[in-house]
Amino acid sequence: MDFDEIVNRNTPEDIKYSDIKGISDLIPMWVADMDFRSPVEVRKVLSDISTRGIFGYSEADPSYDKALVDWFKRRYDVEIDPGTVLKLPGVVLGISLSVRALTEPGDSILIFEPLYGPIAKCIKGNGRKLVISDLVRTGSRYEIDFEGMQRKIKDNNVKMLVLCNPHNPVGRVWTREELLKIGDICLENDMVIVSDEIHADFVYAGHKHIPVASLSDDLRKITVTCTSPTKTFNLAGIQAANIIIADDSMRRAVDRLSLVTGAYGLNVMGIAATRAAYTYGEVWLDELLEYLSGNITLVRNRLKDTKLKVTDIEGTYLMWIDASELCVSDPAEFFLDKAHVRLSEGGFFGNSGKDFIRMNVACPKSVVNEALDRILAVPGVK
Repeated sequence: MDFDEIVNRNTPEDIKYSDIKGISDLIPMWVADMDFRSPVEVRKVLSDISTRGIFGYSEADPSYDKALVDWFKRRYDVEIDPGTVLKLPGVVLGISLSVRALTEPGDSILIFEPLYGPIAKCIKGNGRKLVISDLVRTGSRYEIDFEGMQRKIKDNNVKMLVLCNPHNPVGRVWTREELLKIGDICLENDMVIVSDEIHADFVYAGHKHIPVASLSDDLRKITVTCTSPTKTFNLAGIQAANIIIADDSMRRAVDRLSLVTGAYGLNVMGIAATRAAYTYGEVWLDELLEYLSGNITLVRNRLKDTKLKVTDIEGTYLMWIDASELCVSDPAEFFLDKAHVRLSEGGFFGNSGKDFIRMNVACPKSVVNEALDRILAVPGVK
C-alpha cells in the first residue's frame, strides 16, 4: 500500500473535505476518517458487487462470523461466540440502543471527559442524567480519577458507565490494571459497562488493547462491547458494527429495541466489506500502523518547544494538543483562519477540552508536513 499517495476526495458528499467559503487551500485534519485507500481486497469485493448490480436485502452468513471470530483471536487473543453478536449500522447506534434498553429514563450514566461528543448526546438525548468524571492530565498524559469516579457513582446512583478504549480524544489505551479497577467498581455498584472499542486496532508499540469483557466471567456478563471494522479499514461510509453482548437478557433487550426502531442488520456492502477486511486486511493494517507511528513522531518532534503541547498517544490516530498557551478563545477556529488547517474543536469533547485541538494524522506524510508548516508559520505559535 502506498500511504504517501494523494487521493482526490473532493466530492460533493465527502464530509471531511466539504468546502468552507473563502478557503480554497483547506487541509482537513478534523473528522476521524483516513485519507488512505482501503485494502485492495475490500475494494475488489465491493467492485464485484457493484458490477453484479443487485443490492438486495442481505444477512451475514457463517463466513462473516468466522472472519470476525478469527480477527478477535488473532489481534486480541480473545474468543467470542458469534451467537452473542448483534450486527448494527454503527457503534454510536449500539451505544444509544444500549442506553435506552438497559437503563430507565432519569437514570445516571457516567463518562470520562474529555470524550467524543456524540456519546454525551446519546445519554442526554435519551433522557438519562449525564455524570462526568474528568480525566486528570498529569504532564502530557491522562489518568482516571478513581476516587472521584467512585464518589460520583455513589452520589448519583449511577447505573451505567460508557467507556472508550482506546480513548478518543486523549489517546490512552487503558491497562489491564486500570480496566480491572474500573470493572471492580462497576461490579460493586451493580453497573452495566458499555465499552466503545472502535479504535481497538490502532494501538502502538508498548501497549496492548484489552477488551474489558475479556477480563473475567463477571465482567463479560455486564459488558456491551461495541466494535467495528470501519475505523480500522477506512470504511466509515459503509456503516457496519458488531455489538457483542454475552448476557442473554441484555442482548435480547437491545435486539428488541433495534427491531422496534428499524435500525438493525447490515447492508450487502457492509457484510462484504467487513468479511474481506477481517480476512485479508491484516498485512495492510500492520503497515498502516507503522506509517501512522511515523506521522505521530513527526508531529511530536515538530511541535516540541512550541506553545502547542502534544498529549502522549498510545492508541488512535488522533492527536490531542493543548493550545492554552496561545490564549485564544477557540484554537481550532484560530488555525482555520490563520493557517487554513481544519482541526477538531476541543469543546466538542466537553468543557475540559475547550483549550485543546484534535489533529487527525491519518493522511500522507506530505500533508502532515504542509499542515505543520502552516501552523508553525502563524505568529505566536513558536
